[in-house]
Amino acid sequence: MDLMGKAKRVRIYLSEGDRVGHLPASMALLEYLRREGAQGATVSRAVSGFGSTGQIHVPHLVDVAQDLPVVVEWIDAPEVVERLLPRVKEMVPRGLLTMDDTEILLRRANPVRELPVALTARDVMSREVVSVSKDTPLRDVVELMLTKVYRAVPVLSEGVPIGIITNSDLVKKGGLGVRVELLQALDKPEVHDVLARLSASGKVASDVMTEGAVVVHANTKLPAVAEVMTNRRLKRLPVVDDHGLLLGMVSRLDLLRVASRSVERADEAPPEWALAGDTPIGRLMRRDVPMVHPDTPLTEVFQAVIATRLNRAFVVDSDGRVLGLVTDAELLDRVTPSLRPSALRSLMHRLPFGRGREESRSEERARARRAADLMNKEVATAKEDTLLSDGITRMLQGSHKVLAVLDAQDHLVGIVDRADVLHGLVPGA
Repeated sequence: MDLMGKAKRVRIYLSEGDRVGHLPASMALLEYLRREGAQGATVSRAVSGFGSTGQIHVPHLVDVAQDLPVVVEWIDAPEVVERLLPRVKEMVPRGLLTMDDTEILLRRANPVRELPVALTARDVMSREVVSVSKDTPLRDVVELMLTKVYRAVPVLSEGVPIGIITNSDLVKKGGLGVRVELLQALDKPEVHDVLARLSASGKVASDVMTEGAVVVHANTKLPAVAEVMTNRRLKRLPVVDDHGLLLGMVSRLDLLRVASRSVERADEAPPEWALAGDTPIGRLMRRDVPMVHPDTPLTEVFQAVIATRLNRAFVVDSDGRVLGLVTDAELLDRVTPSLRPSALRSLMHRLPFGRGREESRSEERARARRAADLMNKEVATAKEDTLLSDGITRMLQGSHKVLAVLDAQDHLVGIVDRADVLHGLVPGA
């Protein structure tokens, strides 16, 4: 698929001698960007240059150790740059980092063909994993989750995973009362109150964790990792070594990123897990699509959002064409503070949105009272005959969790999410 549109260009000016850990800084940055699903980056070695020291570096000064300028150039969607840039800044040991707006006029990515069977969990896992001990206070666990993009924290004993804490564990056993992603939509005083209640409970990680966490060995082939995730309905897995020690985490998103950029050489043996490039999205989609219209009132929008496990609803016009998407987090973020308690009850317990006298008065004063006021217009779409490979690419380009499936007349007829896509990649699933 050709990608066109507004983008951000990041340039990082380094020296050959700069290092991050045991790796040259440029290679460490490339590896991080690759692992996090960036569209692509290029490292260029300059023939000469000088920096803030004023010293000119050239390759023919044989009596001086070569320390030539190196430039890492990375171009990506604005939302991807926003997500990854804080960590990139931390990784730059010294030098200069710039960012400017650019426009992608043409991008033809390699087609998705097959997932190389040689790749293992070790090859795609994230190594920057935050873990806790069984005695870690529950408040600390939640605060860790608020700073990370993933929603699971392994619990370790002498480096070995003995359990894992997920969103569901925090709500069902920890009494959190709100999923972490919804907690981020609350105002700071509200978040402080939630964390204070956790502190007062005195609960620790071992009180809420799911014991006997499902793990995979670092050498497990990706087809087997995908099967475990699909069969167990898991989004991520701890990765361990021969001694059971935690090495990293592999997520469903990691597998989809690999599938989106994987190209197998034609002369190699067929892999055990091949991406069926001729499989249309329409074969994977579900037709129970929650839909509302632009003028749908707030109460009915809530009902549509909580109608399925996806916690979102599409906004369509009178002909069934997609106009936008409303998520539970956007609902909570955009209602007035006085409506938040009722909104949380509705979203967390899948109950009708409160219509008491006070709620009705607050709703009348709210700025967002209908679907059009709440929706996000950035929606990933695909036709029923769109190939699975292309669908994966579209979802990843904007970090979309769902893909709206349209018929030949652009009417919304189905939906797929990341779990559906991964399920489509597993043979016999």
